[in-house]
Amino acid sequence: MNRITEGLNNKKSCIEIYQDMVLKDPDNAPKDLQQVHTKKHYNKKQVSHAAKANIADEVLQILSMVNDHDFVKEVVYTQDNSKPPSIICYTSEQIADIKTHLQADPSTVLGVDRTFNLGSVFVTNFVYKNKKVISKSTRDHPIFIGPVFFHWDGSMETYHTFFSHFKARILTEVQCFDVKLGSDDEGGLTVALDSVFSKPDRLLCTKHIKDNVTDYIKNKLPLTSNQRSQIMSDIFNDNGIATADDTIDFDTKSNELCNSFPCFANYFEIRLKNRLFNYVNQPFRKYDSNRLWTNNNCESMNHRFKVALNWKPHQLPELLDKIYNVIQLHHADLKRSIVGNGNYELFGNFKKHRIQHSKWQFFFNSQIEKEV
Repeated sequence: MNRITEGLNNKKSCIEIYQDMVLKDPDNAPKDLQQVHTKKHYNKKQVSHAAKANIADEVLQILSMVNDHDFVKEVVYTQDNSKPPSIICYTSEQIADIKTHLQADPSTVLGVDRTFNLGSVFVTNFVYKNKKVISKSTRDHPIFIGPVFFHWDGSMETYHTFFSHFKARILTEVQCFDVKLGSDDEGGLTVALDSVFSKPDRLLCTKHIKDNVTDYIKNKLPLTSNQRSQIMSDIFNDNGIATADDTIDFDTKSNELCNSFPCFANYFEIRLKNRLFNYVNQPFRKYDSNRLWTNNNCESMNHRFKVALNWKPHQLPELLDKIYNVIQLHHADLKRSIVGNGNYELFGNFKKHRIQHSKWQFFFNSQIEKEV
């Protein structure tokens, strides 16, 4: 049995293990191939039980953080749910900054996306462009992180819990201002967004729609390369369906496309047209955008997380801490921009808050002396 285990640890197939043992030492080899299969199945069960035990230990550690960690705000466990509890995380600074942006900038889009391969848990988080500052290196508004959700499935019910918690924390601003939410076309996530925020201005990532259309017309339809290019151009170019001037223009261009490519018409009418109109064209016209919205900000933050983790999956407590550190750094640099330090500099009307470092240091020292 030990030699079977050794072979399994070396990633050999059951047949390879059986063959090696029979040829090298037939007297001590397994009696048949089924014995190797049985051992492999047993080993998998042991690994599975160990993994579940580790996850349980990780969640217990997180539970202990609720009352003494600034980032962990709620642990959610549902009756009859076989999954471990989900965890909702954010700081008061994050919520305050999002509220400020919702109040001051009608163009703010809160992107939301699920990230894989950070650990055994899924990570879903909000992101937005912080318009108070610009990056010294890129000269663009930096991407900031909103509330973060650690969860184990992508059901509508699971996302609903997270989004409801978040809405309750920004309730006044949600009632007074339009909330623009952007995402990929993930079923459970988008249904939960519409349910919690009562049909918000929701945008779909144009890049993902393009990828889906490209995949369909390439693999499902008898079209030439030029014909495929023409379809993509008719939908997504600067004068295409996605950027149509009004409803009439949208319908006219849609009909022209379907008449030109009848084999594409059924897919367009059933699976694409309404999504294009409601979540791409209407937001594009309503907010007078100069380009179609994509979820690139979320993708960039997903990359940032993986860099912080050195591209290796982490256990839940360490994963939570690493993401918390990324958030802390962003907000520390946001504060440092007031005196001209850090990776950001104040932008627009916020430049008036800039003060000299010496004055800031004098004020800071004075406060310390008062406390002493």
